[in-house]
Formats: sequence, structure tokens, C-alpha cells
Amino acid sequence: MADDRKYDAIVVGGGHNGLTCGAYLARAGKKVLVLEQKPHIGGASVTEEFAPGFRASTYSFIMGHLHPKVIEELELKRYGLDWISQPDVVNPTDDDCIVFSKDPKKTQEQIARFSKKDAENYPKFFARLTRTIEILRMLQLETPVNPFRKDPVGLWRTGRLAWKLRNSEKEVYTLLQALSMSAYDYVSRWFETDVVKAKFMFWATIGGNAGPYAPGTAFYLVTHLVGQLGMSFARGGMGAIADAIAASGQAHGMEIQCDAWVDEILVRDGAAMGVRLRSGEVIRASRVISNVNVRRTFLDMVDRAHLPEEFVEDVEGFRSRGMGFKLLCAVERPPQYKGFDPEKAGTEAASYAHICPTPEFLERAFHDAKFGWYSQEPFLSPNVPSMFDDTLAPPGKHVVVIQGGVTPYELRNSDWESEGPNLVRNAFAVMDRFAPGFSDSVIAHKLYTPRDIEADINMPGGNSQHGELTLDQLFFMRPVPGYADYRSPVRRLYQCGASSHPGGAVSAVPGHNAAREILKDWRWSLR
Repeated sequence: MADDRKYDAIVVGGGHNGLTCGAYLARAGKKVLVLEQKPHIGGASVTEEFAPGFRASTYSFIMGHLHPKVIEELELKRYGLDWISQPDVVNPTDDDCIVFSKDPKKTQEQIARFSKKDAENYPKFFARLTRTIEILRMLQLETPVNPFRKDPVGLWRTGRLAWKLRNSEKEVYTLLQALSMSAYDYVSRWFETDVVKAKFMFWATIGGNAGPYAPGTAFYLVTHLVGQLGMSFARGGMGAIADAIAASGQAHGMEIQCDAWVDEILVRDGAAMGVRLRSGEVIRASRVISNVNVRRTFLDMVDRAHLPEEFVEDVEGFRSRGMGFKLLCAVERPPQYKGFDPEKAGTEAASYAHICPTPEFLERAFHDAKFGWYSQEPFLSPNVPSMFDDTLAPPGKHVVVIQGGVTPYELRNSDWESEGPNLVRNAFAVMDRFAPGFSDSVIAHKLYTPRDIEADINMPGGNSQHGELTLDQLFFMRPVPGYADYRSPVRRLYQCGASSHPGGAVSAVPGHNAAREILKDWRWSLR
């Protein structure tokens, strides 16, 4: 096939970060092509029909992390993005529930029902946590510095970051504590009541591979509160985010081609010069940007002859084991949680919940999965987006989207085809325990294990963060040492996916940051 197509930039992968990077480049006047292997864009940010008449966000489910800067600069509201803020999160116990609200006073009143001491400490806890979160929000938009780079530019960048942090001593100490402490120890410094501890420890389980009693898990708690939109849900599901970003880019000339599987990123004289599709077509470009996980990019798409041996070894060591599952349910009615008072809440049912009554409940779920099995009592995070979005379910019916854990990628002496139905039964049993009659209301359901996620959207290990958020895979170490600046050993080949800084969640920040670095190189013709 003739090599008759040429672009300024090719983006490999039409997930939201790839679309974001492409949209920024297109707005800068570059001729951009986004290549997506599936029949539709979005990657993990998609809305799909899972049962006749029922639609849901298949993988990602909350848009609270989508960065306001990206929303504004790409004019996403103009291109159709709308969202709903969920004010309350219900944490049911066996005979009661505690409701966490955006209103601090209401939350304090709820906590005081269980512990006056915890209620008094709640604002102190959040004040300390908020200051540290502000540091992380600042670091999100920073290209990680290489502290070992000794040339003038490297020293200047490190000094610039140090200057920005000069008045943040306490906040940095708190961040370092989060990177080393367990979530249990972290919250126990402030709270004494199990249900309150469990509420905050729940955040430490999302995307993690260790129970909340393990060192370092406090960082998961902190990073999951970085999102500036809070508990917000995109109207039309998470696919609406990808659609709005795509529309923004296309309005400035960005092209998107679906059903286009990239087999190889072409390299000549140490520089990327295009891609070869599975169809055999070769497409040329001055720059190639991969939104695909770092392992897929450099172990599968780039000939290893073009890569330093040490770099390949580091990429092979990048951990992306998934431990969470997704269960989509079409139901007759929303869950009716024990202790939830519809009259006080002003709504018929709770639209969002964390089912984790005690710290031990969370830790046991990880113990079950530690040696190749799955949780007998999984912790669950059910949300009912159809309560505020009538595009997702038929009239009078609802969709319940359940994030849960813990499910290893591989099972010991079995497989998910055999055990999937048993996992669903376990999840329904937990739901029935805290929301009696839930399983009787289920019309249809669909389960996604880490292996399913990997197979469907080419995400190694099915890890929701695209790579574990551990000390050795964060900041200037992500995805590998020396290449946290969205560049790579191959000139003009960049990374813009969530396996780069700052990591997973639908934030669009990796795509935003990568575009900035690419345009910077373009201006100075450095690569």
C-alpha cells in the first residue's frame, strides 16, 4: 500500500488522554491523526449498552478528576460535556448508615452520632489533608524533574520546583507520610470509630494491590481526593467526556481513525517516523505519541534494537496488576440501604455508596485474594447514575454500577470463566446484607474482571491506574527513571497515557502535559 499519508503528529490510542494530547496539538496548528484500535473512541472512558435498553460507564465511572484547566481550555462544555455533582455518599453498616456530605457541618453531625471525638477531629483532618492535596494538584501539572540531571537546564528545573515548595514544609511532610504509612495508621491518628476509619480507608483500596494495613497505602487515599470536581458524574456516562474532547480537537482539524490497530511504531536513525497498521498501511509523521500503556508501547510496538537494554529492563519491571472488578446491573429499583432515611435525605434512595463497614472488612477482602483467589465478602462501591441521568435506563428502571475488590488477574488452579458466577454471587450477597432485596431486583448483569479489562481495551493487567501508584512508580520514577518527562529513548516518540505522570483516573492531565512538552520541543526544534 502506498505511503501517501503524512501528518505532523500521530497519536496511538483514542483514549481520553490521547484525544486530549491530539486536541491541544491541533489547536496549536498541527496536522494530527488519532488512531484507535476499537470501533469507537474512549478507551476506558466509554458508555456502552450492557443489556437491552441499559447503558453504563463500562470502566471508569466518575469524572471528579477531570482537570478544570482542560475543561476550560478545550471548551468541553461548548462541545457537549455536562455533569451532575453527587452531594452525599452513604456508608451503610449492618443496622445503620453514616452519610458523608459536601456540607462539613452535616458530615460532622453524622460522625457525632458515632463519636464526638471523631466529629471534632474531622475538620482538623481535612484541613491538614486539603493542604497536602493542594501540593499534589500543583505537582499534577508539573513535568516531573529529574533530580539527578546535572546540566544547567536540569539544575534550573529542580531549583524551580524547590522554590515553589519553599513554604510547604508541613504539607510535604504529610505527603511523605502518606507515601510510607498504611492507610489504617494514617486515619487512626485522627479517628477512633471503625465506620469513620473505614470510610476514608476505602479510598486507599481503589486501584491498589495491597490491603489498607500495608505500608504506602495512605498515598492511594490522598491521591483519590485530588480531583477538583468531587463526586461528579458525566451526563450520558464517561463516554461523553471522550466525545467532547474529540469534538474539540476535530473542530481544529484533528482526524480520528477507528478500527486502526497499530502493529509497529517505525523508527529510523534513532527517531520515530510513523506507524505501520495491522492492515499493512504505513502512515508517516514528524512526531509519534503513544497513549498506550508503557509496556505495550515499548515491548510490543517498538523494535527493541532501537532501545537501550536498561530501559527495556525497567519497562519490563513496570507493574500493572489489576485487582478490582466491575459489575454492571440493570435493576427494577435502586438499592435500599439499611438505616438510610429517604425523608431526611430528600431522595427516594442513595445514588452512591461505599460498602465497607469496618477496616477489617476491607483488609479481609485483600487477604482472600492475596494467594490467587477472590474475596468471599468483597468491598463494593455502588452508584446509580440513572437516578440523575434518564438516558441510561428505560423509564422506571435503573442502572447500578458496582466497583469492587478484590479479584486477582489470575486464579490459582481455576479460571474466571468458571469462577465469575461465584464472584457475582458473593457481590450480590454483600449487597443483600446491606441493601436487603437488591439481588431480587436485578434484571441483568455483566461482570468485568482484570483479565476482561485487559482483553477489551489493551490495558496490561487490567489495572485501573494503568500502573501501580507505589513510591517506585511515582513522580520522576513514572513510568521509569529518566523518562518521566513524556519523552523516550527514541527521538520524536512521546508518551501521553496514564502510565506516565500523574497516573490514572480520567484527569486528562497526562495528555495535557505531554502536549505541552511536545510543543516545547517543536518550538525549539530539539527533537
